[in-house]
Amino acid sequence: MKLNQIYLFVILLLFLTSSGIAQVKIGDDVSTIHEASLFELESTSKALVLTRVTTAQMLDIVPLNGALVYNTDTNCVHVFDGSNWQNLCTNASGSISLVNNVDGSFTITSSDGTVYTSPNLLQLKGETGPQGPAGTDGSEIQQEQLVIIASNGQTQFTTPAPIIDSKKIEVFRNGVRVNFITIDANTIELESDITCYQNDSIRIVQLF
Repeated sequence: MKLNQIYLFVILLLFLTSSGIAQVKIGDDVSTIHEASLFELESTSKALVLTRVTTAQMLDIVPLNGALVYNTDTNCVHVFDGSNWQNLCTNASGSISLVNNVDGSFTITSSDGTVYTSPNLLQLKGETGPQGPAGTDGSEIQQEQLVIIASNGQTQFTTPAPIIDSKKIEVFRNGVRVNFITIDANTIELESDITCYQNDSIRIVQLF
């Protein structure tokens, strides 16, 4: 009797040892399992159903990182990231591809398979309008400059040529541009807050 108990103990020990390192497969063909699989399901007519819980029930569960449940309130699978339950439906990162069709149009494809092709931009152009007037040739622009050594308190100065457009006159005191007003056809006056001192350099540039 004692010998039979020893045999039974040895057989049970061997069974437990083999079960500890065994792979498990459930489904249609349990005779084959991938060497890297710990657990496999195989079926063409049955599905794996995850634990089904409400949001309140899910939040009461603090499982291992990577745990999965099906939330019946959100109708989506949630995964536990070690701190929070993440909704795989809303947190899935989508992708958008943009293809230049080289004909003036672009094709956009979203992660859900939606495809949109823009109109041919070349075909959207209207008719060419009449040509506008030619601009002034920069080579034709002329200018005159006059440098005046100011006396103490001087504010009025004579321009190099008669004033036709005051916007085409620039005045510099000691290299710094200053504002002025027009007194007559040949005279400008520095603004009231600008005062010249003896030997200040006043340079007047006039375009026409």
